[in-house]
Amino acid sequence: MMTARYTQQCKRLEVLMPISPRRSAVAAAVLAAACAVTLSACGSSDGTSHASASNSASQQGAPGDGTSLSPSGNDGSGATQDPAGATTAPGTAPTTAPAGAPAGKSGTSRCHTSDLTLSFETGGDAAPDTTSDAQQTAGISVHNRSSHACQVGGFPGLDLNSGSTHWSLTRQSKHYSAITLAPGDNTDFQITFLPEPKGKWTPKSVTVTPPNETTSVTLAWPWGPVLLQDGATHPGTYVGPIG
Repeated sequence: MMTARYTQQCKRLEVLMPISPRRSAVAAAVLAAACAVTLSACGSSDGTSHASASNSASQQGAPGDGTSLSPSGNDGSGATQDPAGATTAPGTAPTTAPAGAPAGKSGTSRCHTSDLTLSFETGGDAAPDTTSDAQQTAGISVHNRSSHACQVGGFPGLDLNSGSTHWSLTRQSKHYSAITLAPGDNTDFQITFLPEPKGKWTPKSVTVTPPNETTSVTLAWPWGPVLLQDGATHPGTYVGPIG
């Protein structure tokens, strides 16, 4: 439309040109140059206008496709994206916990040796069959005798003692978790051992150190001879975890 207007003005100028042949030729050349510049400017202006409109349309997104560009990283669904590329849905917290974060905040202290009473479980079917040479289990009860709740979990240290021999048992390959004992509550752990009915080595006592403690408790061994394997790589006698 702008181009047509400038073309009409150029034609009107031609009509108003003087009749003199020489002046007519010079004026015609000047007029042609002026019109060319004018038309070029019109074309450039139109092209810029169309390009700007096209860029604007691409930034806004096609109508109805639900997409738009946003500096905040929001894709239009309500989810946000952080610089590392992790996406968090609206209303949810990041699932990655800080390194070293505790699993819970119970505020309960661990059980100390002075809080606990340890004893062998000997009643009923708790007694192992010491006449057999098959692997047996013996339970040790852990009782919270204090007036406050405490947490206990893990492997106790356990030594079988007889004379100058002090056999520190290896740990069973088993998972555990800390448990909370209210005042008066009980839990237990197991000793797995190989009886030797006609054996010569009978433990006289058992030294037990609760998990994370340095103070021990000594109990009398209530059963018979045990196959001594204190130098074995994979002994048949070992201690299990509390919890």
